Amino acid sequence: MRPADLDIPAPGAARSLWLQDALAADAGAPCPPLQGNVVADVAIVGGGFAGLWTAVQLTEREPALRVTLLERDIVGGGASGRNGGFLSSSWHDLDALAALFGDDEGLRYAQVLAASVGDVATFCDRYGIDAQVRHEGVMGVKSGTWQTGSAGTPTALQRLGVADRIRHLELDEVRAIADSPRFVAGDLIPDNAICQPALLARGLRQLLLDRGVHVFERTAVARIEPSRPAVVRTSRGAVKADHVVLAVGAWAAGWPGFRRSFGIISDYVVATEPIPDRLATIGWTSHVGIADGRDWLYYLRPTDDGRIVIGGGAGGAVFGGRAGGPAATHRRHFADAVARGLLWMFPQLDGVRFTHAWGGPIDQTPTFVPFYRTLPPGNVYAGLGFSGHGLTQTFVGGHILASTVLGRDDEWTSLAVNRPESSLAPPEPLRWPLVRLSALALERGDARQDRGRSRGLAWGAIGAAPLWYREHLLARAAKDRAAKDRELGAQ
Repeated sequence: MRPADLDIPAPGAARSLWLQDALAADAGAPCPPLQGNVVADVAIVGGGFAGLWTAVQLTEREPALRVTLLERDIVGGGASGRNGGFLSSSWHDLDALAALFGDDEGLRYAQVLAASVGDVATFCDRYGIDAQVRHEGVMGVKSGTWQTGSAGTPTALQRLGVADRIRHLELDEVRAIADSPRFVAGDLIPDNAICQPALLARGLRQLLLDRGVHVFERTAVARIEPSRPAVVRTSRGAVKADHVVLAVGAWAAGWPGFRRSFGIISDYVVATEPIPDRLATIGWTSHVGIADGRDWLYYLRPTDDGRIVIGGGAGGAVFGGRAGGPAATHRRHFADAVARGLLWMFPQLDGVRFTHAWGGPIDQTPTFVPFYRTLPPGNVYAGLGFSGHGLTQTFVGGHILASTVLGRDDEWTSLAVNRPESSLAPPEPLRWPLVRLSALALERGDARQDRGRSRGLAWGAIGAAPLWYREHLLARAAKDRAAKDRELGAQ
């Protein structure tokens, strides 16, 4: 099927499937833009998951706190309503976490992330949020013998005694979950889950409104004045607050002080029409999600109404801080590539109609982990760089940021991830061509190997550069930690 034959809407022409369905089910009480000046104990800038979970934790621990949340669009309008809906542990990345944080702290962070998947489900049950959390695991597959990514076991799992967190599947078990002729191997991560992310975001919005949080939508923040108390300025008003939490995701790349904290990559997602009968013909009748092992992986999952939602496989780079620009939302080429990927993986679905397509920005750090930073004069806190795994990492991040605001030294603030950036991305105008070229090399290299060819020397080297740089940072972190241990041992 050629791209011109794909029945797919233009990406960026409408909201994501998730947000359309969530708003149709319940638009919620109106949250008009900020008009005038207000006073709060805590002002949260950003109505995505990082800001929402921070507000949830603050109001659970200190119900009397006056909390104000400011969102430039509507809650769920950013990455929180545009992602693939995967609640992911990080067992697949345990080698890197151990290298970055050390065995003990890397394992502790991975355990917290894995536990958060179940914690989100429990939280939703407790507060009656129907986010369609389906905790049946995610299968990492090789959709070609050359692939090494998702279907593989990190060596740290065995070394640290948690090898059972990823279960190897025989080929017949893989194809019993979803019968793709491309699948040649697979593993199951039972700790992972899928959900309807916009229903989760909008459910948290309603919970916060019920708790008395002031939510102002369609309110873009112009600047934060560093003072005690701090002042958050918008075009039509201001919030004076003792503490401010900055949780704006990829949009922070346009803020002073964060322009080199991460690069922005664009990721696209498409959804099929409801096809429950065709899902049954490929045996995909469970709620197990799937991610394949190419360098720019595909991730896909079924929905409660019998669709397939798939993302990845290709993407682009966003210049500077233009996270809301057309490069992140309107590139038809990338949406077509995603749709073609589904039909390549499941040729049995030839002729399926795609009803939704959308894109969004990812705040990708060089180490692939988030960071937390306190800004002068000490009452402004940032949690950013969730690198495409925000559904679980922001749940943990909300605990970290809430504990930081409240001045607590606890199991959350002591997590090794609670620290500033360990490295910086290249500055513009150098960053955009480097990221774009690397993304193109990954896409081209994967496509060549799908056709039984080598990646090619040039495409292979260019595509490997980001991972090589990450490995360099991990090795440097391990070296620095070993030096500190020797210094302590000599004292």
